[in-house]
Amino acid sequence: MHIPVLLKEVIEFLDPKPNENFIDATFGDGGHSLEILKFTAPNGKVLGIDWDQKAIENFDGRGLDSRSVFKYVSEPLNAAAETPRQNRSGVELPPISEKSRLILISGNFADIRETANLAGFKNVRGVLFDLGFRSVQIESGGRGFSFQKDEPLDMRYHATRNCVDQTRICADDSLTAENIINEWSERDLERIFIEYGEERNSKRIARAIVESRSKNRIKTTGELVEIVDRTYRAYGTNRIKILARVFQALRIAVNNEFENIASGLNGAWDVIGKDGKITAISFHSLEDRMVKNFFADKKKNGEGEILTKKPVTPSENEVRDNSRSRSAKLRVIKKCLIPNY
Repeated sequence: MHIPVLLKEVIEFLDPKPNENFIDATFGDGGHSLEILKFTAPNGKVLGIDWDQKAIENFDGRGLDSRSVFKYVSEPLNAAAETPRQNRSGVELPPISEKSRLILISGNFADIRETANLAGFKNVRGVLFDLGFRSVQIESGGRGFSFQKDEPLDMRYHATRNCVDQTRICADDSLTAENIINEWSERDLERIFIEYGEERNSKRIARAIVESRSKNRIKTTGELVEIVDRTYRAYGTNRIKILARVFQALRIAVNNEFENIASGLNGAWDVIGKDGKITAISFHSLEDRMVKNFFADKKKNGEGEILTKKPVTPSENEVRDNSRSRSAKLRVIKKCLIPNY
C-alpha cells in the first residue's frame, strides 16, 4: 500500500481550508490529494496531474463519490487548437461537472500552467510537487528503473510525451535508456553520469559501456549491471552506490527531469495567487538544489517568503514505517506579490 511521504507536514504548510483549490502536480496514488480534499469540503477542488496514464486510469476514487472524480487520460490537451479544450485529434475536453472535486488529467507537470488553463482551474491556493517516482514503477512497472531486477532498459515514466505547450520543445517520445546506452557518445555518457548521477567513476563506466556495446547491443538492466560490476570490481569501489547513481542519471536523462522541474516550478508560480504556496518534496541533492535555488531567487527578488529555513525531513517514526521516505526533503515558499495576469 502506498504511503504518502511527509503527509502531516504537507497539510500543515498548505493549510487547506473549506472551498479552496489546490494542484497536486504529481498525483501518483492520490494520498496527498485525498487528504487535502478532506479539509476543503464541501466545494474545494484538487487538480491532479500525472505523467503516467496508468496512475490516472487505475485510481479507484476511494472514499469519494464517483461523481466527484473527473478523469481525462485519452490524449494530451492541445494548447494550439482552435478550441483550446480540444485534444490533438480535435476531440473536445468533456465538460467538468460542478460536483467534480477531484479533476485528474494525464500530463507532464512541466505544462502545469497550460493544463490548469485548459481545464479552467482557477483560484489556486497551493501546489504540491512530490518529485520521487512511485514505488509501483519499481516493483511492477517492468521499465527498468531498478538495478535489482533484470528488465528492458526503458526508464520512461510515460510511453508518450504529453506536452500541451506547443511553444516548448518536448522530449523525444521514443528515447529510452537503451537508446542512450547504445547510441550516445562516450563523452555524453560520461557527462550524464557526472552531472546527473554525481558519479566520480563516470569516465571508466562510460568507456566500459562503449567497449561492451561494440560487441553486442546492451538491452537489459542485467547486462548493464554486469558491465558496471566489472568496472567497480576492477577499482574496488562501492557497488550499490555506483549502480544507484548510474541508474539515476539514465532516468533523469530519459525523462528530461531537470528541464521539467524548472518549467513546473515556474508554471506553478504563475498559477498561484497572492499568499499561495508551493510545497516541493525532493529525494536527491540535485532536485533539492533546484528547488532551493528557485525559492532563493524568488525571495531575493522580493516575490516570495520561504517558510522552511531548513528542509523538513521525515520523523524517525515515518522512516521506520516507510523506509523510502528517509531521503525526503520538504521546502515551502509563499507568494507575496499579486500575479501579473
